[in-house]
Amino acid sequence: MAQNDTPELSHLIKCTVISCPNHFHKDLPPSKDDCLFFSFPPDESTATVWKEKCGVSAGHPTTTAKVCSDHFKPADYTDGSKTLLKPEAIPKDNLGWMVGMPEVKLLSKRPKFDLIKDAVDTNERLTQRFDKLIKEQKPLKDKIELYKKKIENVDNEVFRLKNMIAKFPARRKNGAVTVNLISKVFSPAQINMLLGKKKVVWSYDDMAMAFTLRHIGNRECYLYLKDTLNVPLPALAAVQRWVASNKP
Repeated sequence: MAQNDTPELSHLIKCTVISCPNHFHKDLPPSKDDCLFFSFPPDESTATVWKEKCGVSAGHPTTTAKVCSDHFKPADYTDGSKTLLKPEAIPKDNLGWMVGMPEVKLLSKRPKFDLIKDAVDTNERLTQRFDKLIKEQKPLKDKIELYKKKIENVDNEVFRLKNMIAKFPARRKNGAVTVNLISKVFSPAQINMLLGKKKVVWSYDDMAMAFTLRHIGNRECYLYLKDTLNVPLPALAAVQRWVASNKP
């Protein structure tokens, strides 16, 4: 087809159902495999229902609007050839998830919360789901705040211990390591771990302290202290074995 013979895009008619990709060109003959397109009914109340089912706003123009045959049931036609709709026919099939939603416009920016809520409020099922999520949100927020406070307390304690360690460092003399007042903060097993010894024997008190730390906070807090802040603590697996072996 020559460039001058290209059909005008303005003559392209798209199905009014906003989730439907079907369309036709009014200047070209339809293919026998194409969908049929039906005009909106002249009855204003029926046309309003059509708009709702199509997912467009109440003020959407209907002069040239069309709905394709993909959205009608066999019982909606007056004849077997499915070319003539009954006056009371309503599009109900293949409407997509946007049924009952207001007309949607593509935005270059993320839509604001209020705009999303306004859209959700027009659909009863989505409204119920939205209300349920709002109720579930509050306890989750409260739990987040609780964990933030726990982490803050742990960070403060780690900061205090680090300052103490900085004041009383381990010293090397003639190849032998001498440990001074650091022993007032850490147990012998913890000091050995700080010194990089491969085999560390944890005492009963070490394991009891580790068990207490684990249950004051949670697993994530314990691993944060041990692996991220490098506080000398037994592995969680070792703590679990110790608890199992000391059950009455």
